[in-house]
Amino acid sequence: MRISVFVIFFFFVVTSFAQELSTKNNKAKKLFEQAQEEFFKEQNQKAIDKLEEAIGEDSCFYEAYLLASDIYRDIDSLFLQIHVLEKAVEIDRSRYPKLMYVLGNAYLRAGNYSAAKNAYEDYLSISLDSNKFNRQAQERLKQCDFAISQVDNPVPFIVENMGEAINSDLDEYWPSLTIDGKTLIFTRLCPSNYGHQNNFNQLQEDFYWSAYDGEDWQPAEPLVEINTPYNEGAQSVSADGKLIFFTACTQSDGYGSCDIYFTQYINGVWTKPRNVGSPVNSAAWESQPAISANGESLYFVSNRKGGLGGMDIWKCQLKNVGLGIIQWGELQNLGDSINTKGNEMSPFIHADSKTLYFASDKWPNMGGLDIFYTRQVNDTIWQRAKNLGYPINTHKDEQGLIVNASGNTAYYSSNRPGSKGLDIYQFNLYEDAQPNPVSYVKGRIIDKKDNHPLCAQVELMDVDANKLVSKARSCLERGEFLMCLPLGKEYAFNVLKEGYLFYSENFSLKEVRDVKDPIIMDISLNRIEVGEKAVLRNIFFKTDSYEILESSRAELVLLLSFLKNNPSIKVEIGGHTDNVGSEDYNQNLSELRAKAVYEFLVKNKLDAERLSFKGYGMSQPVSTNDSASGRAKNRRTEFRIISID
Repeated sequence: MRISVFVIFFFFVVTSFAQELSTKNNKAKKLFEQAQEEFFKEQNQKAIDKLEEAIGEDSCFYEAYLLASDIYRDIDSLFLQIHVLEKAVEIDRSRYPKLMYVLGNAYLRAGNYSAAKNAYEDYLSISLDSNKFNRQAQERLKQCDFAISQVDNPVPFIVENMGEAINSDLDEYWPSLTIDGKTLIFTRLCPSNYGHQNNFNQLQEDFYWSAYDGEDWQPAEPLVEINTPYNEGAQSVSADGKLIFFTACTQSDGYGSCDIYFTQYINGVWTKPRNVGSPVNSAAWESQPAISANGESLYFVSNRKGGLGGMDIWKCQLKNVGLGIIQWGELQNLGDSINTKGNEMSPFIHADSKTLYFASDKWPNMGGLDIFYTRQVNDTIWQRAKNLGYPINTHKDEQGLIVNASGNTAYYSSNRPGSKGLDIYQFNLYEDAQPNPVSYVKGRIIDKKDNHPLCAQVELMDVDANKLVSKARSCLERGEFLMCLPLGKEYAFNVLKEGYLFYSENFSLKEVRDVKDPIIMDISLNRIEVGEKAVLRNIFFKTDSYEILESSRAELVLLLSFLKNNPSIKVEIGGHTDNVGSEDYNQNLSELRAKAVYEFLVKNKLDAERLSFKGYGMSQPVSTNDSASGRAKNRRTEFRIISID
């Protein structure tokens, strides 16, 4: 027997023979009984046909309208449900007080907030019982007030369909974007054996991708190495586009009903997907992964024990990704600034690693699932979630929003007017909801002598905080790497490889607030051999002084670690200047600066016999002294290998 959870009280009213029906028309009663029988057999249309005949016999047949409401709710015919409920209200609004409660729910689902508010107020005025329906009506009154205020104060929103290259006659959703904005991966709901006739009854989720050529998105193509005859969906792509996490259900190697899997792009091919394992996956339901752009964390949704409600958003530290292998660290629930007693879903962590977008059905919303955003205060605390606003959010379900690296363009799926089912749209995100903009550095690491690609570790340090921001490796394919650069800070960029001198670079983005051209670079590493040298680009001194600034600490510690890990080498610390000032002045300053670095190393227990220092003044420029940038390159500290025992 089917009983609608929304109108269960109506069902008992209209199906109990102990309850006298409102009609005296025997033919109407007989038709009503036949409608009940069809309803039990799940023959909804036949049941509706019988009810329409019964109402034709008696237009005031109250219970016939109530049962029709139950059926229309069951088949999701919202406006027909509202129509028959309104008819029942016209006949007698006080006979069953819960009628106004159910009508309020229907109005709310339709986005008619004023009518819903009036219906809930009517229900509360005539229902004196203190029960769950009263409590829910009071909560939904608050929801109506919130929604009305949102509609009265809309946020800027101009939406654009992404076009035929991305969208089709089928449903497209769950967009994900690489950090350079050039690769879009999304989920498409396809008939089985898409493209073949007679196979349109069964649907499955597959991945598609499209490339942006600088002007247009190219026609989407299936990710054939990953797609199977079963469902793959809710994917998240890494910043460099070389790693995808996604959801698959009822797999033979699964931990629960749905698990998270990963695949890697190696030598032009996606690897066979693997289960990410524990502690991310459990015997519960895990889905909708979101990989952070710095590669350090995976956010995902789970209904496992230990959460705050139904579906919660969790975060797990990602310690290392190797060839087909993942090492996980600490697992944590994101807490009550984000999770509620309801359902929180579709997390997206922006490349700034601080701004999280997600969907919830419990935070103050317009109805169903709305999109919210929050910002991270520290490693464990998030700001209280904020609704993204109307008309981005509506009375329908909204979820699956992502934001580009610049922070000004958002993407999501919607079945708004003009779409063919669910389509993917883009829109300019209003300023208050924008994350911090992010640029990126990408390139290739090679051996300086023979140009073969190297597998190396790449690190990004916040110079002022002396803190590791992110790290990556270049070994998966052709020595390539990509790393995000949040704007507004200064970074030390380091490349480390056993058997080679380390490489350091400085990216000063403190005054940069708008995303400019990304940094593209090929890095040649010098082998540890006599005569080879490396520039220490993140050692800084006070102007016209040899006093080392605190912001140099990360680079000094890196140099100290390198020398301790290679105890057989002896090095010379060299100081260099630009041509501003006299030759004698620059010679003296360069030597004092080299000595200051030498003294730091000795003070930190490095054998002084392995070290020497020398000032070169302005005698060995590496760039022109006719520009500020050229002079900055000439003002440098280096170390050179002078012998290897």
